[in-house]
Amino acid sequence: MDLSVIGITPQAEQVYRFFLKHKGEGVGSVPEALGMDPDTVEEAVDLLSRLSMIDLTDRYRVTATDPRVAIERLVEQRLEELNAEIRRVFSARDAISSFQDDKREGDKGAAVLDIERVEDGARVRQRLDDLAFFCYKETLCLHPGGPFTEVMIESALPLDQRSLRRGLALKQIFHPKAIEDPRMLSYLRELVNLGAEIRITDEHMDRMLMYDRSVAVVPIDPSHHSAGALLVREPGLISQLYIYFEGLWKGAVDLRRHLDPQEEEPALSQMEQRILTVMATADKDEIAARELDISVRTYRRYVADLMARLGAANRFQAALRAKEENWI
Repeated sequence: MDLSVIGITPQAEQVYRFFLKHKGEGVGSVPEALGMDPDTVEEAVDLLSRLSMIDLTDRYRVTATDPRVAIERLVEQRLEELNAEIRRVFSARDAISSFQDDKREGDKGAAVLDIERVEDGARVRQRLDDLAFFCYKETLCLHPGGPFTEVMIESALPLDQRSLRRGLALKQIFHPKAIEDPRMLSYLRELVNLGAEIRITDEHMDRMLMYDRSVAVVPIDPSHHSAGALLVREPGLISQLYIYFEGLWKGAVDLRRHLDPQEEEPALSQMEQRILTVMATADKDEIAARELDISVRTYRRYVADLMARLGAANRFQAALRAKEENWI
C-alpha cells in the first residue's frame, strides 16, 4: 500500500496511526512513543494538518480525522489532478493540425523526392517497429537471402504474430535456401498457421518491405545491408515497387506446395462454393445458414474447414484468398 500517491509520507502515516489509536494524546508524546526525533515528528504533524487529517487546535489533545473522510478526500483530490493532467495531455493533439499545415506547406515547396536515408542500425530497427505498429492493412516482404538467425526469428515472430492477430495481411516471398534451416522453416509454418501467405521463388529479387502500399523500405546498398535503409514514400516509386512485388508473387510457389509438389488442392464442392460466396455477403451465421438451407452448426463446420484450407485467420481474409485462388 503506497500512500505517497496521495501525498502521505511514511512518517506522516505512522503519526496518523498513532493519533487514531491514542485519542486525546498530544504532539509531545509522539517522539518517545514512535522513536522519532522531534523535528521529524513536527514535519509529519505539519503535513497531516495541511492535509486535514488531524485537528491541531489543541496540540495537547490532537484529534485525528475519520479515515473514511480523510483518505477519500485525498483520493478525490488526486483523481481530479490526474484527470486535469490527462486533459492537458490530450489537448496537445490539437497541435497536430497546425503542424500538418506547416508540413503541407513544406511539401509543396520541396524539390526533392520523399526518400529518407537512415544509416544507423538501431534507428532502422526502430523505424521498422514504428511502421509495423501503425500499419493497418498489409505488409509485403521480399527476402532474397538465406535463413534468419535465431535472434532475428525471436525478434520477428512477436511482431508478425501481433500484425496477423490484428487482421493484417502478411505476404512474404523467400528464396529456397532460406527454408533449408529447420528453425526458419518452423517459424514460417507458424506464420502460415496464423494466416500469413508465404511463397518461394528462386528468381533474383532485391530485399524490400512495404507497408500499406504507402511506404517501402529498401537497403541503401543491396550488397551491404549494414549500410542502412531508404524509406521511400514517393507515390510513383511505390507504385513501381508494388508492380515489381506482384510480378514476383505471381511467379512464386506457395510454401506448402513447394514442400510437397505432389499435393493438390481438392476441387470445391458446389456447397463449398456457395458457402464461400455467402461468407462475403452475410452479416450473421444464422442468415447465411438460412439462405443455404442448412443448419447453423453445419454452416460453421464448412466455414472452419474452408478457413483451414485457405490458411486464413478470419472470414474476411478467407474470402479474399478464395478470390485470389479463383475459387469464387
